[in-house]
Amino acid sequence: MRRLIHPGGNPLARGSDRLEGLLLALVLTAPLLALPVSVVVGAQTHAEQFREARHQVRSRTPVTAVLLEESVSEVPNIRGTTAVSETPAYWHSPEGVLRTGTVAAEVGTPAREGVRIWVNERGEKVPSPLSRGGALREGLAAAASLWLAILFGCVGLFWGSRCLLDRVRRRSWHREWEMFGPLWSGFRDGGQT
Repeated sequence: MRRLIHPGGNPLARGSDRLEGLLLALVLTAPLLALPVSVVVGAQTHAEQFREARHQVRSRTPVTAVLLEESVSEVPNIRGTTAVSETPAYWHSPEGVLRTGTVAAEVGTPAREGVRIWVNERGEKVPSPLSRGGALREGLAAAASLWLAILFGCVGLFWGSRCLLDRVRRRSWHREWEMFGPLWSGFRDGGQT
């Protein structure tokens, strides 16, 4: 690995070999340098998501929606899973205003059964608030995604550069063989010397 990164005074090392060594050193160094940056981005994302989760808990209210009909599904249930279906229901907003809409309910839930949903200040159905665990997962996902993007980007850059350098080296070898091959083989201009 050391010889790949730094060919040193090797007389057989070409400029392309030295360039490839430099690229390899960068590919190995960049992900290490990106690790603290990824951690900072993940921490900031976690903090933002945690603030958003606290805001959502303050601005959203759990209410009970009453199903207007039995929850049924056209899609067959996969064994071992719980199928849910959007079913018409009604609920009351925090101010007591009657609202209607569809809610997710387990298939087979009878009409007039209550289903817990979350609503905003106006009584409109909204997703449940983000949990602390969800905020942590978002932060970890941001950090891991950034670091993996840098890692795979560096590997892709090195692979593409190496393919290009190999193409250049093959052309160089081909030109040199055309020039010196006849001298070594004893044939010059189609005739023997």
